Amino acid sequence: MATPQFTLYTDSASQWAYVAHLAIDEKGYAPSEYEAKQVGLLDGENFSPSYVKINPNGTIPSLTSASLEKPLIESADIAKYVDANRPSGPSLFPTDPAQLAKVEELIAHVHQDKLSTNLVLLQACDAQEWEAKKASVVKDFLGNRQEKLVKYGAANPDVPLYAMRTPMNGHIHGLYTASEIGPEHEQFFKATEKGYKDYAAGLKELDSMLVLPFAAGDQVTAADLHIVPWLAHAMWAAGGKGVGEFEPLRTLIRKSAPNFDFGEKTKIWWANISARESFKKNYPNLH
Repeated sequence: MATPQFTLYTDSASQWAYVAHLAIDEKGYAPSEYEAKQVGLLDGENFSPSYVKINPNGTIPSLTSASLEKPLIESADIAKYVDANRPSGPSLFPTDPAQLAKVEELIAHVHQDKLSTNLVLLQACDAQEWEAKKASVVKDFLGNRQEKLVKYGAANPDVPLYAMRTPMNGHIHGLYTASEIGPEHEQFFKATEKGYKDYAAGLKELDSMLVLPFAAGDQVTAADLHIVPWLAHAMWAAGGKGVGEFEPLRTLIRKSAPNFDFGEKTKIWWANISARESFKKNYPNLH
């Protein structure tokens, strides 16, 4: 059996891991050509000391290879590696400078902190949404993360990740374990309301940036492979189940931005990209 070209550290719960999986399928890699190692995101195992040695940010995905001096820990860098090591077929990173600039612009757009899907997944804009998320997997997810952060941080006090992430995660976990709504919750709700307004503006801007039929023109690029996980995860976090189910996310955003709607270019792009085999393989359902 041939030695795998690289190892991908992944998890089905990680939205950005699907940039790598979509790239692998778009470029036609066989399963024997790489190794996929699961890292339990829902259990907080992405914070384990062994994984943090690979990825100091504790994020998923990561990629290692004997051909690399150090692991790749950014989704765009991983997509570039996957693309470059399978030069047959159209490149995911166009050689035309203008088109490449558009690809990079789109990737940067969906990676903005203010457009993080954690807004949809972990935050709440009112008491009703807070109660619903308390009763969902959100509280357990935050609790598992906090347990591991505290455990690993105590054993590894010199690792910057634990010192940074423990209080951040602990704050939001505390909001969901509280029995009553207090002043901090009111601030949380206001911040979330503003966040949804930013999200509405970000989706509107994305629509204006798209160059159909795909995100940056006539062929699938790394831009498509980043927008898909970002939008699919937000749609799922809002309660969507079907692949084309925009309504739950639209309804959620409209609580703060009443006039919001998805643009026509976004709908056409989604129909085009969701018809591809790579999409169908990785997104039988939203996640």
